Amino acid sequence: MPRGDGTGPAGMGPGSGFGRETGGQGGRGRMGGPAAAGPSGDCVCPKCGFRVPHLRGQPCNQRECPKCGTIMTRS
Repeated sequence: MPRGDGTGPAGMGPGSGFGRETGGQGGRGRMGGPAAAGPSGDCVCPKCGFRVPHLRGQPCNQRECPKCGTIMTRS
């Protein structure tokens, strides 16, 4: 609880919100990058270029390329 010495909880002033209008980082993903890519798209092997459809609920960086075994990335 605040005791008048600056040790209380953080306030809810400008810059603490989530939308663009309040000065927050609106529209960004959990890790500070772009918003999530959504359910569509492909997983791509950065080594050989092999593509497979992205499966909902299974991140591409947890899949191995069926051709060469390299961890895949999202396109």
